[in-house]
Amino acid sequence: MALTSMVSTIPVFFSFFFLVISNLLLISANSSSLSQDIRIQEQDKDPFVGFNIGTDVSNLLTPAELVKFLQTQKINHVRLYDADPDLLNALAKTKIRVIISVPNNQLLAIGSSNSTAASWIGRNVVAYYPETLITAISVGDEVLTTVPSSAPLLLPAIESLYNALVASNLHTQIKVSTPHAASIMLDTFPPSQAYFNQTWHSVMVPLLQFLSKTGSPLMMNLYPYYVYMQNKGVVPLDNCLFEPLTPAKEMVDPNTLLHYTNVLDAMVDAAYVSMKNLNVSDVVVLVTESGWPWKGDSKEPHATIDNADTYNSNLIKHVFDRTGTPLHPEMTPSVYIYELFNEDKRAPPVSEASWGLFSGNSTPVYLLHVSGSGTFLANDTTNQTYCIAMDSVDAKTLQAALDWACGPGRANCSEIQPGESCYQPNNVKGHASFAFNNYYQKEGRASGSCDFKGVAMITTTDPSHGSCIFPGSKKVGNRTQTVVNSTQVAAGEASSRSLSRCFCVRQMSTTRFLRLLTTLAMSSSSSSSSWSCNKCTFLNSPSQKLKCMICLTPVSVPSSISISSNNEPKWACKGCTFLNSYKNSLCDICGTRSPSSSLLGFDELTDSGLENNNNNNPDCSVGSVFFPLRRCSKRKAMDDDVIEVDGGSVARSESLGLMKKNKEIDTKGVASESGTLISCLKILSYNVWFREDLELNLRMKAIGHLIQLHSPHLICFQEVTPEIYVIFSKSNWWKAYSCSVSFDVAQSRAYFCMLLSKVGVKSFSCKSFRNSIMGRELSVAEVEVPGRKPLVLATSHLESPCPGPPKWDQMFSQERVEQAREAIEILGANTNVIFGGDMNWDDKLDGKFPLPDKWVDVWEVLKPGDSGFTYDTKANPMLSGNRTLQKRLDRILCRLDDYKLGGIEMVGKEAIPGLSHVKEKKVRGEIKKLELPVLPSDHFGLLLTLSPK
Repeated sequence: MALTSMVSTIPVFFSFFFLVISNLLLISANSSSLSQDIRIQEQDKDPFVGFNIGTDVSNLLTPAELVKFLQTQKINHVRLYDADPDLLNALAKTKIRVIISVPNNQLLAIGSSNSTAASWIGRNVVAYYPETLITAISVGDEVLTTVPSSAPLLLPAIESLYNALVASNLHTQIKVSTPHAASIMLDTFPPSQAYFNQTWHSVMVPLLQFLSKTGSPLMMNLYPYYVYMQNKGVVPLDNCLFEPLTPAKEMVDPNTLLHYTNVLDAMVDAAYVSMKNLNVSDVVVLVTESGWPWKGDSKEPHATIDNADTYNSNLIKHVFDRTGTPLHPEMTPSVYIYELFNEDKRAPPVSEASWGLFSGNSTPVYLLHVSGSGTFLANDTTNQTYCIAMDSVDAKTLQAALDWACGPGRANCSEIQPGESCYQPNNVKGHASFAFNNYYQKEGRASGSCDFKGVAMITTTDPSHGSCIFPGSKKVGNRTQTVVNSTQVAAGEASSRSLSRCFCVRQMSTTRFLRLLTTLAMSSSSSSSSWSCNKCTFLNSPSQKLKCMICLTPVSVPSSISISSNNEPKWACKGCTFLNSYKNSLCDICGTRSPSSSLLGFDELTDSGLENNNNNNPDCSVGSVFFPLRRCSKRKAMDDDVIEVDGGSVARSESLGLMKKNKEIDTKGVASESGTLISCLKILSYNVWFREDLELNLRMKAIGHLIQLHSPHLICFQEVTPEIYVIFSKSNWWKAYSCSVSFDVAQSRAYFCMLLSKVGVKSFSCKSFRNSIMGRELSVAEVEVPGRKPLVLATSHLESPCPGPPKWDQMFSQERVEQAREAIEILGANTNVIFGGDMNWDDKLDGKFPLPDKWVDVWEVLKPGDSGFTYDTKANPMLSGNRTLQKRLDRILCRLDDYKLGGIEMVGKEAIPGLSHVKEKKVRGEIKKLELPVLPSDHFGLLLTLSPK
């Protein structure tokens, strides 16, 4: 069905596409630029699944029994955590390929002595190879993050072992690398922003150069399980488990607009981007560990058998599907599952001993569901099930279900077309059974995926017949290559992978594809008589008079679909692939909402439709958010941290995710402002949050207009949410500022304060208040104003009053006053300080703000006698109908030895033209509807100007 998104555009550019396709047919699937650069061992060029074998196991099989067990399970790739001689002997003369390891405690000896390295190679490699198929040596395990003191020895140890392999003429057959934890990468979400922790650049740069020179892989231990545990409420479980996702739940990288259906792919692409940032692009990623624990204590409620089964089963399917990653679809990383046996001798927590698929005596802990992966893993002893059409169902009802399966259901129905292997028997029941089963298997045999409004049933009898092989069957058809004793996927599919992936017709034969091209040529030459199927949107040729060539739907053109000019911009529907007019926000065929990337630009996005979106599937359309998910209800605990920048580098805090750019960095806004003498410094403080279902995009766009109008050098934002952060970060004005919060951290928190600077920043820091029960903190930036004295900028959102039952007195005044004192104490040592934010201050309740000598409240100094209400239900018409509340919640406080106050004003007091919302209010027992204007926020912002003394 995905073919149709390409088909409708071919009549216009057919000659060009025909030449391109003709050339594609002549080149191999490895013709991409990355594939040309990456050098992989010939025997492992296809992706595979292997297993880690640990030995902290009770009643572990003997080496001979273990090897026999591996052969029974058709496991052909294993990784050992040492170089056990008995096991290496037992693996001799088998087809099982093995990675052996140098334990961390041997790095010192090998890294400091070439002779020791040569001896190790002679004892553990030369003595067994080639009878034992040793493919690689992993030197240490997560050295940089677990034993950082050994980091200086890592590369010398690797090079010494490699030199010993060269001396034995084994360096081309056996690769040398070291596994890393995912935590060596920072800002991994979205992947396009990932980079290696700069602390380890002195190790990573030469290491990557070595891997590139020797054709060795970057070994990474990647665990979506830990991503989920560390980001609960941000990363949904389905994304981690490879579960089928609706388009709204797909992760979208806002920089590349690539869609991610699972977390592992995102982590792999983050590794590729991190390498590219160090100018290395020809090293392949090998996932040396990934898995899911099947048992945990009360702190790990998602370590369950069901989740472990789901993750590992889907991981295996994902590798064997060979779809690559969104960034590199031509390269599917091979994966070693952690682990084969439960290491029950390991110390707590419980999950540490509960990662294995089998107990030490080879009894399965749970039964994987990996049907369709050849003969790999015989512990998949569950009955294979299929979905077929029920008997005694009328043809009309069955045809409707068939149309849905091949259309919106996106089942692959190419095999039931005329001339294909499953076309016979040519009847609705036979075709429907194939389509139903294709959909059922595609959905992972999920509950409810074999119903089709009561016309389908599940069977354990394989419905394959003759050369027609149903998906999920273990039978071998005349066009299927037998997979024996191998975890590799069939090579026949690889030969056409590049071509088929380009046009999303992976299971269509070349002959059929060329026949479709002929049809397209006919369509191009006589488009006036061609017709587009209203089910699958395929553009049929004039000779196809009665039924669609793809889905056999009778010819008809829905009157609701407008035929637009070929030059009109269009967007392809994710649900059914129909090419819609860019003017349509919903698909003409299936009603799916348009993705944000299909619109002309981010500024055109509105949140129309969000107010009526009451389901639990957030829409990724607005802002192309990488994780279009609900934010967590509890704020992530943050450690105090300070990030300092020297020499124009970019520094980030691993714990906070704070980011800054020094004035020497070549970014448009920072560079232009940093070197210019500033005579008038502008500071904006703004609490930007209000109901996110109320025109969020347009309200944030209005705040952006205020920023562009006043061009503040420094900005203090309060109550920023992940959604607001994404909208801001996509705006043109954003590029001029350094930001104190990274995208990764922004997506992990419910709301937060944020500092932005258009001038140079020496450091960003963040400190949580000692007494806060709401997760409130003080954010600080040390800024360097060109030609002027340094300035400290700070913002906070002090504890909020929360009157409510049972006592109606939870005003948190004491906590707020303590936080104000703590903030002033932290900032007091500086001679030039601006402290702006939502203080939630009530002079009647909290008393006078505790300012020491030399500190002033700017509004009181510059606007004496003016109430200065920044939250005002009378002055802000958007809040009309609420109980009267007028407070000067937002304030700018300062101590200035080298600057003088200029002026202060409120901003954001004007309604946004053309916007309104309806509020219901009970008046004298009747419900009245009030049509109210919309303002940027329920707070007004404060804009301060300073000048040097």
